[in-house]
Amino acid sequence: MADIQQVYNILLSGSYQDKLFSSLPGTRKKEKGGREVLVGCPFCGKEAHFSYSTQKPFWKCWSCNEFGDWIKYLEKAKGYTFQDALQELAAEAGVETSSYDQAHYQASVTKANILETAQEYFTEALKKEASTGGQVWAYLLQRGYTQEEIEGMELGAYLDRAALQAFLKSKGFTEQDTQSSGLLSAGLGVDYKLTLLWRDQAGRAIGITGRAILPEEEREKKGLPKYKYSAGLEKSSGLIGFSSCRGSSQVVLVEGVLDALYLDYKGFKVVAVGGTSLSSSQVEALEQAGTKELLLAMDMDEAGQRATESIFKSLATSSLRPYVVSWSAEYKDPDELVRKLGVQAFKDAIAKAEAKDKWLAKRIAQKHDLQTDRGQDQALEEAQEVYVSIEDKISQRAFLESLSTSTGLPQDELYSRLGRAAKKAGQRRAQAVLQEAITEIQKKASQGDITGAEVGLAEALREVRTSRGIEAPEPYLVEDLAKDILSTPPALSTGYKELDKVAKIPVGALTIIAGRPGHGKTTLQLNLLVNMLNSNPDKSFYFFSYEESRKALAAKLIMILAGVALNDLTNYGAYINYLQYKRGSDQKIERAIKEYEQLTSSGRLLISDRAYTAEDLATVISQLSKGGAAGAVIVDYIQKIPLQRPSSQRYLDIKQVSALLLEQAVTQDLPIILGAQLGRSPDKAIKVKLDNLRESGDIEQDANLVLGLFTKAVEDLEDKEQPAGYRAPSVVDIQVTVLKNRAGPAGNKYILDYNRPIMTITDKKGSSVA
Repeated sequence: MADIQQVYNILLSGSYQDKLFSSLPGTRKKEKGGREVLVGCPFCGKEAHFSYSTQKPFWKCWSCNEFGDWIKYLEKAKGYTFQDALQELAAEAGVETSSYDQAHYQASVTKANILETAQEYFTEALKKEASTGGQVWAYLLQRGYTQEEIEGMELGAYLDRAALQAFLKSKGFTEQDTQSSGLLSAGLGVDYKLTLLWRDQAGRAIGITGRAILPEEEREKKGLPKYKYSAGLEKSSGLIGFSSCRGSSQVVLVEGVLDALYLDYKGFKVVAVGGTSLSSSQVEALEQAGTKELLLAMDMDEAGQRATESIFKSLATSSLRPYVVSWSAEYKDPDELVRKLGVQAFKDAIAKAEAKDKWLAKRIAQKHDLQTDRGQDQALEEAQEVYVSIEDKISQRAFLESLSTSTGLPQDELYSRLGRAAKKAGQRRAQAVLQEAITEIQKKASQGDITGAEVGLAEALREVRTSRGIEAPEPYLVEDLAKDILSTPPALSTGYKELDKVAKIPVGALTIIAGRPGHGKTTLQLNLLVNMLNSNPDKSFYFFSYEESRKALAAKLIMILAGVALNDLTNYGAYINYLQYKRGSDQKIERAIKEYEQLTSSGRLLISDRAYTAEDLATVISQLSKGGAAGAVIVDYIQKIPLQRPSSQRYLDIKQVSALLLEQAVTQDLPIILGAQLGRSPDKAIKVKLDNLRESGDIEQDANLVLGLFTKAVEDLEDKEQPAGYRAPSVVDIQVTVLKNRAGPAGNKYILDYNRPIMTITDKKGSSVA
C-alpha cells in the first residue's frame, strides 16, 4: 500500500500537475526557471495569479491567498471528500492506498506550512546579513561560495528564537504548532545557525537541518556534530535536492547537504543523504521518480569509501544501476572540487564513473597489504564474497579484469580460484534449501500431519526446481498470445542472399549445420557468427566449441575479419606467428584484432572451449539469456557434448542432449545452432543425406532447419590420387543443401565460395543455385 507522499512522487514523475490544472483559464506562463506555472485562479478569477509547482504537489493564488496541496485542490475545486481525493490520486498513480487518518494528515500539513514559513523568515535574515556582514553569511563566504551561489542555495540564518516565535505567532501559528514543528529543538538557533529544509519524496517539508558554523577545531572541541536535525525528523523519508532530480534517469548521490544544494545550483542532478547510508524508502523513491543510474559521489576519505560499499548493499535488490564517481583525494568532497577546479572537473569525473564491480575490485586491493601473504589471502577472501554475489557474466569478467589489474595477479589464476568459490557457494545454497525442506517435512510427518508433509514436499520440489530455473507454467491467454506474436523477433539472416530466400535461422528452435570432417562445418558456423554479429549490432552471440581451443577459435575469427592470406598453405600458422612476433605490421589484421577486441570486451561475442555437460550448458544458456540481448548460441558440435550420467547407448545420450538444448531454445526464445557430423552415405551418388547424421539420436526431428555441407574439392583430395605437386585451389565451391526446413521448402542446393586460406565463406559470384 502506498502512502500519500509515494502517490505524489509517482504522479509528479509523470507531470500529473499539467493534467490536474489543464482546465484552468489563461495562458500558461512559466516562472522560476520552469519550476512554477502561472494561470488564472479558479476561485477568485484573477488572471495569471494562480501558481502551481512542477516539482511539488502544491499550489497558491497570490490574489485570494488560497493555497494547499493537490488533495485540498480537489476538495475545494471539485467538492471531493478527503478520502475521495486520495483514492482518485492513487488511481491516477496506478497504486493502492488504504484509508488515511485525516487528522494525522492535517497535522503534517500544518507542520510543513510552519516549517516553510520559518525557512522563508530565515532566508530573509540571511539576506540581511549580506549587508551587515553577519556570522552565517561570513561562514558561507569563507567556504568559498559567492553571493549569487548563496542566494541560489535556499539557505537561511536562524539567529533569534524569540524573534522567530513572535513572527510565527503573527502569521497565525499557535505556540503548540511551533513546539510540534521541531523548530525549538535544542541547539537550533544557538550552536546551529545555518538552516535548510529537509523534504520528503513529495517535496513537503518534514524537518529543519541546522549546520554548525564554528571553526572545525572549536566544534570538535565542544563535541558537536556538524549537523543538528529538528526533533521528529526522519531523514530516511526524503533526500535533499530530490524534487529537482525527479524524472531524471541519471542522479548523483552525495553525502553533504550543502554539497547537494551547491551542485544543484550549478546545474547537476544531485541528491544528498545527509550521512553515509541509504534507506529502502529512499531507494524506492528514486525508483518511482524514474531514476535508472545512481552515481555515488561520496567523500574521498575512508569514511566516504566505506559508505559507498554500504550503499551498494542497500541497492542489491534495486533496479538502480550504481556507478562510482572518483576524483583526486586532494579534494575531500565534490563541493570542494567544484569550488576549486570548476564545474568541468566534476563533469569529467562523472563521465569516468566506474561500474560497481570494477570499483569494488580496486577497493578490495586498496584495503589490504598485497605485499604480504596474509594481506593477499584476505583480499582474495573478500573478492570471493563479491564474485559469488555477481550474477551477470559480463560483470564477473569486469570484476576479474579490474582485480587482476589492481592486485597484479594473473586473471586465469583469479578465475580458477574465484570460480571454485562460486561453485561451492552454489552447492551450499542448494544444500541449505534441501536441508531446510527435509527438516520441515520430517517435523510434519512425525506429528502425523501426512497431508502437510505431502504439501511441504511438493513446495520443496518446486523451490528446488525454481532454483534451477524451472517454474510452473501459467495460463496462456489470448492477450498473452497477441503480445508474444508482436514481440517475436524475426528469423536471423544467414548473410547469404539466395539461401536467405528460403532458409533463415529460426528463433526459438534448433538449427543443424551438418558435414563430414574437413567439409567446412566449423568454418560455416564461424562465418554465420560473423555475419550475425554484423547485422545485429544490439545483440550478443555465444560460440561453444567441444573441438577446438579458444585460442584457435579467436585466431580463426581474426582471419575471417581480416580477410588477409599470409600463407595460402598454412595461413592459420602464419596468423599465430603474426600474433606472437609481428604485431603492427599489417593494417587490415590490426583492424581485425581491434574489432575482435571490441566485440569481446563489450560482451557481444563470447567464445568458450569449456567442456560443459549438456545439463550445465543448458544452465549457462539460460543465464546468458536473462538480459534479453542474446542473439544466438552456436555449439560445435552436438555429438561431442557429454551428459552428467551417460547411458550405455550413445544414440539415447545424443537424443537427451538434443532435448535439453531444444528446451532452452524454446523457453528462452533463442536460436541455437548446432554443428553435427555426417557419416558417408552408402549411396555414393548422394553426397549429403538427412539420415547420415552420425549417432543422430533423432536430432533431425528436434531441429527446425538442417543444412548439409559438401565440398567436392575436399572429397577429391580424400578419394583420388593427385599428381605430384598438386595444390587444391584457394577458393573452392561448398554446397549447402537444405535437408529439412519447417518454415519453407527443403531439398534446395546452393553453391557458396569457400576461401580456404582465410576461412571465409561468401556468396558465389554469378549463379549460386545448384
